Amino acid sequence: MSLLIKTLKANVRLAALATVLFGIVGLISWMPEHFYVIYPENLYLSIHTVAEIICLVIALSVFIVVWYGWPQTNNSRDLVIAMVFLAVGIFDFAHLLSYKGMPDFITANSENKASIFWIISRLLVSGGLLAAVYIPRRSISAVFHRLYLLTITISAAVSLVGMVILFERSLVPMFIAGHGQTVEKITLEYIAMGFNLLAIYLYGCRNPSQQSVFLLRVSLVFSLAAGMSFTLYAHTYDSFHFLGHIYKIMAYYCVLRSLLQTSILRPYMRISRLNQALKHMAEKRMSLYKETRDSDRILRQAFIQLGATLASKHDLAAMLQQVVTATGTVFQCEHVFLSLVEGKTLKIVAYLSSFKPPERLQPEKSFMGKVFFDKRSIVIDNVENHSDVIQDTLCQAQLKSMVGAPIRHNGDVIGVLVLFSRKERAFTQHDAQFLSVFSHHAGEAIKNARAYETTVESFTQLTLLYDVVKDLAVQKSPGAILTRVAEKLYSLFAADGTVAFIMHHRDDGIHTEPVFTTGFEQKEIDHLQRVFSDGKMTWPWSGLSSMDESTAYDSERSLITMSVLMSRRLNILPLLANGKLQGLIVLGWNDTTKEIPQGKELMLSTIASQTAIGLERAYLYDHFQAMALTDPLTRLANRRQFEMALGREISRTLNYNRPLSLIMLDIDFFKKVNDTWGHLAGDVILQKMGAMIKEHFRTTDISARYGGEEFAIVLPETGLAEARRLAENFRQFIETAKFEVDDTIITITISLGVATFEICTGWEDPKTKIIDAADQSLYRAKQQGRNRVECHISPNCPYI
Repeated sequence: MSLLIKTLKANVRLAALATVLFGIVGLISWMPEHFYVIYPENLYLSIHTVAEIICLVIALSVFIVVWYGWPQTNNSRDLVIAMVFLAVGIFDFAHLLSYKGMPDFITANSENKASIFWIISRLLVSGGLLAAVYIPRRSISAVFHRLYLLTITISAAVSLVGMVILFERSLVPMFIAGHGQTVEKITLEYIAMGFNLLAIYLYGCRNPSQQSVFLLRVSLVFSLAAGMSFTLYAHTYDSFHFLGHIYKIMAYYCVLRSLLQTSILRPYMRISRLNQALKHMAEKRMSLYKETRDSDRILRQAFIQLGATLASKHDLAAMLQQVVTATGTVFQCEHVFLSLVEGKTLKIVAYLSSFKPPERLQPEKSFMGKVFFDKRSIVIDNVENHSDVIQDTLCQAQLKSMVGAPIRHNGDVIGVLVLFSRKERAFTQHDAQFLSVFSHHAGEAIKNARAYETTVESFTQLTLLYDVVKDLAVQKSPGAILTRVAEKLYSLFAADGTVAFIMHHRDDGIHTEPVFTTGFEQKEIDHLQRVFSDGKMTWPWSGLSSMDESTAYDSERSLITMSVLMSRRLNILPLLANGKLQGLIVLGWNDTTKEIPQGKELMLSTIASQTAIGLERAYLYDHFQAMALTDPLTRLANRRQFEMALGREISRTLNYNRPLSLIMLDIDFFKKVNDTWGHLAGDVILQKMGAMIKEHFRTTDISARYGGEEFAIVLPETGLAEARRLAENFRQFIETAKFEVDDTIITITISLGVATFEICTGWEDPKTKIIDAADQSLYRAKQQGRNRVECHISPNCPYI
């Protein structure tokens, strides 16, 4: 009867909501002179953009809520709805970018293109919520795997967006300029509305009074009203269009609230209900024995203390010890023992006694094991009658009788709570039933503690993933990225040692570079470095760096950690991006029985993939930065890098009053070389010239290709005389050098111009002046016969 009333109330509320929503639409239709408005284009475009962004944020929030709530709920229905709204978010985004008045989205924007994306999104929402009715909440089918569904959803949505963009003119038009909505567009809107009506009915047949189901039905009512508004609009910027977007936002919002209920709030509400149940049970059991005159005060004190402990603490050992203490107080017994199943033994985890019991017991040879195997409360009047299970410790303690109750968790017996007395027949069946209350408390304490540990562990993992992603967004250096991630994993798993390697892929194979080490000796690091650098050895990750595209995705999802027996136990985390091994993180334990705990595979896989992508991005950044500052032919600095370096050295000269020289050199008759032997021969000579400049000038000097066959060398802390000497030595070297191109020996000469900047020079613009002075000296060298060195001598500075 109560369910019928709740169902009736829910349907009445839905009917009232639908009346209000459709009443507003009807009011605009019946009294357009008062309520129908066509908004200015700029104003409505802003309103539309804000509304679509809100819908996009809500759709992505729906996906995120279900994605991170999945490990606790495993709700296949919510997962399908989340994937639907992820795809809807993609189409809404495409609709927003394609809207008339927005910058062109790949192809020219039009009301028809925006309408196509719009109707796809509408059909997907209504059809997805309708299909979700038939999906079971718990499914073991591989189809409902998170990553599989995510891949299918994104691939299908992006592909469909691309098809609409590329083949818009081939599709059935949804909007015709000057005519408005097409019949096909309105028909599809009515189909979506039909899906909404059917879904409202089907969800109402399930559990209409449940809050999450009611919110989904409310969302469908809003969506139905939105569809009606979108079929009535006559102008893109009118009141019906605006009202439809308001209804659409509310529909998305109700779906988000519904999934927050099922994916986030409900798991945490279970913990709260468990705590409330524990408090309620403690109070109820206390009231049952309140009438017992002799134990009234003891029961009240024991249960209040026990209930408060179980409700406020999450330390399992402390809670179980409190259960034992409360049991001993109520029963006025000095020997209370609580054990839990661990493997094939019973481990005593809490006790109250004047003697210390053995840490572990064999179930078949103990009274606790008898309770465990029988799975019910047992009273033994005289333990001496059970010689097959009696133990020496019981005899030494002079214990005569026993009562025990099993501890259950999720229907399974996971432990035993027993009391011993030095008197025979000290316990009754009533005591056995009463002891079951405390064993139940012990089971609830275990359930509460494990639920809390699961929640804390999930929070820790989410925090770690957030920190890693945040670091990847900030760090640019590959070494810095890998160091941060390795430090976090080292701290999280409390490993005895950690070493992180960056993989350098070169022509002669893979080369590893350790960027973070702690807890490893240098010889161990050197050994690992040799192993990981040798692709021919049968080390665990051999072949990962050369996977093809067809196997890359499976490998990234497969085994994340692997144990290797060396002098210690190792777990190796490979960092793969697009089938390429970017690095390795090695965690080591001195105890060979320890390793990364089970159940961390998904978290480690996520961290590994994100870190690998971050490393790949950092490598690309470094590569492009080097390309931007390096001449590709000679591998010398290009003109941009040369000017930056010259500016730095001029600043040092001004700050420290030290000379700076610049050599400009040009290959004589280089055009003749190109005309005689071809441009390829000219490129070879330029390459060799760059290599010779690097080889013959000092490591502190900065050499660059200035342009064409002209080179420049910046000589820090070098006076004019020393610069002239270096230039002359290099000129003589080139004069005698033989440039071999294929089978041809080519000889060349060079002309050089030298200029020096010092404080006494008095130049207002030193950078421009020193380049101009060196260039003028080079010009004089060419005018005076080439193959010579000319210097610029400042009239303000003595030449030594």
